[in-house]
Amino acid sequence: MFYKLLAVVLLAAQISTADIDVENNLSEKFKISGYIDAGFTEWGLYNTIPSREFSIRRSGFEMNARFTETVKAELKIEAGPDNLFLKDALISWAPADWTRIRGGQFKRETLLGGDLSFWNLNMFERPLVYDLCEDLTYAGRDIGLDLRVDLPGFSGIELRGIAGVFNGDERGDQREDNELLYTMRGEIGIPSIDLTLGASAAAHRQGESDSVEPSGYISSARQNAFAADISIDYKISNWYDITAAAEAVRGDNWDEVNVIAGEEAPSFTGFWGSLTASYHPLNVQGIKTVSLTANYDTVTPNTDWDSENTRVSIIGSVYPSKNIRFRFGGVMNRNSTVVAGIPTEENYTDIIAEVGIRF
Repeated sequence: MFYKLLAVVLLAAQISTADIDVENNLSEKFKISGYIDAGFTEWGLYNTIPSREFSIRRSGFEMNARFTETVKAELKIEAGPDNLFLKDALISWAPADWTRIRGGQFKRETLLGGDLSFWNLNMFERPLVYDLCEDLTYAGRDIGLDLRVDLPGFSGIELRGIAGVFNGDERGDQREDNELLYTMRGEIGIPSIDLTLGASAAAHRQGESDSVEPSGYISSARQNAFAADISIDYKISNWYDITAAAEAVRGDNWDEVNVIAGEEAPSFTGFWGSLTASYHPLNVQGIKTVSLTANYDTVTPNTDWDSENTRVSIIGSVYPSKNIRFRFGGVMNRNSTVVAGIPTEENYTDIIAEVGIRF
């Protein structure tokens, strides 16, 4: 399946180099792009088999079409050695410069750790709290629509707001309840110093059929998650720059109890921070950028329990060009929990090497 997909992508890429406006009368512009991230991992937790492996961490392609100046469409498909699935399928309409409406399947803009692409995340994987929020359906890709509004700027400050409504089922084949999920995100941008402050919220209910109820359906109290984030890009000179980002998240872990029966969900918390220093040599052939990144990442799935998962990573990256990257580093993991009153702890370090290409 993977090789068939690769053949289709290469054929489409060859076709796209022609004058698409002549071949395709339905769109003004058509573009195909793709990505491949491959790596080798030495797992520190040696009771996990295999403990050493090569892998295709991510691969896929994206097609973008512009039908008019205001209407665009996007299709993104991701593939692995033995799977193929649809990531994004959306239509975007921008009736004015200050607003945009999207509909279809795409990633909800709720958490900064999910909004950033893997290429710009500066971490090997999504933050731990994002993975938990995705399991709880507060984050991730979903089917629905959202509206973005850019307010008029003043005193060098930009204000943006995004509100959406979604199925809340993480692209499930069948919806499990009759509830919708609502999201909101606001951003304050200061372009002069490349600083962005963000705040997000997501809310939904859990529901199920119930023959005892007159309506035949019962639902929980509203479950909520909130986040605040900051990101900054600081250019020291033409040779050096620094990028930093951090996010704190808190929400209801409705999966721990029976919220439909009226039980109150415990809270989860999470935090991640990332700092990258980059050097851009001007006279070194074959190297565009060299960077060093330090990450801290922690999540507490239930604040009532004495348990916490923490990751600290150091990553070095070399970019021969803007769209080619080699990176390597170590991820120090610490997982502590209490089982039957007995505290347990795991400490290990994973070593990862990766190559990524965007085309």
